[in-house]
Amino acid sequence: MKSLHVKLNDILSTLKLNAHFDVKGDSLWCEIDAKNMLSQLAEILQTMNARVCMITAYEKEDGHELVYHFDLDGVMLNVKLHITDKSVPSITPLFKSADWTERELSEIYGIAILNHPNPKRLFLDESIKESVLEEYYSLSSAMSGKVSQELWSKVKAEEGINRG
Repeated sequence: MKSLHVKLNDILSTLKLNAHFDVKGDSLWCEIDAKNMLSQLAEILQTMNARVCMITAYEKEDGHELVYHFDLDGVMLNVKLHITDKSVPSITPLFKSADWTERELSEIYGIAILNHPNPKRLFLDESIKESVLEEYYSLSSAMSGKVSQELWSKVKAEEGINRG
């Protein structure tokens, strides 16, 4: 596994990417700031027989953070990409295992997956507008109390409407 660590570090440093292993040494993290770098890195990882395990996303004030989780012989390479224009190139042509996750990103977050070979929806009916789920509060936001005052205001407002 040590030689794989060295090889990954060499590849990432050649691409001028800073990376660090977690404490246990089985998960490598790096951040990229350009979408073309994602495609370039994906092409390299595909030649190394990597596998896409998952792509996670979360909203930020100015866009989205996407984290691509690749497995390479038991080492997880986590590649973080910040996007502000709601579009990202598809890596499904290189990794079939990215298909569903990329389609989920499109369906749930309204992120355009450029050049995806099968962009049809997974869960929501085609008649429902894209990123409809953004209109609702996430359970984690509600549980944190972040939106409780706003929710309570809505309840009180609806209560007044229904009584009036």
